[in-house]
Amino acid sequence: MPVGWGVLRNFRDHAKEMGAKPPPSPMFFLMPPSSILQVNRLHTIIHPGSNYILHYEVEFVVRIGADGKPDGCGVGLDLTNRSAQEIAKSEGMPWTDAKAFPMSGPHSRLVPYEPLPYEIKLEVNGEIRQHGNISNMVHNVDDLFLAIHSRFIPSPGDIIFTGSPKGVGPLFPGDRLVASLWNNNSCITKFEAEVVTSEKSKLGAPFK
Repeated sequence: MPVGWGVLRNFRDHAKEMGAKPPPSPMFFLMPPSSILQVNRLHTIIHPGSNYILHYEVEFVVRIGADGKPDGCGVGLDLTNRSAQEIAKSEGMPWTDAKAFPMSGPHSRLVPYEPLPYEIKLEVNGEIRQHGNISNMVHNVDDLFLAIHSRFIPSPGDIIFTGSPKGVGPLFPGDRLVASLWNNNSCITKFEAEVVTSEKSKLGAPFK
């Protein structure tokens, strides 16, 4: 089953808003198969409660093909348990609890990949919160594929979450989201999501 490869701080403006600098070479974190899912219509994001800060991060996603090259792309959300991440950062611990919980990496239907200057957008309750062009990534798609193949053995079907532009922020129960991928002012693929409390979901809370 495919896993997700998240790229850290791959937009300078996002790194700056998080009080950090982009790494000189691509840095990855892993998201297990239970984190990754394709959304065909509406995705339900489960918010575990007011004691937790859950952030959205819209990202360009790329699928690794059978030949090791990019064969599909779309738009995804790298949902982040910011509460757990801050604890992990302060103690120098891994970010697994913050990034790898179930359904933390929903993404749209994928379309054939082409080396184009795609744009990604995220609307929350009808307001554009994030908007970025992948030409502004610190490490482009070719750089990411070179790095991942030189250091790891990824599998066909794995999804690379290539990093988020500035504008990340918290989610609250009742929020409605639209994540979309654009080229030449045309929307290529998108998906919608809604945020509910864990009490309203049969799946339970994604993290504790």
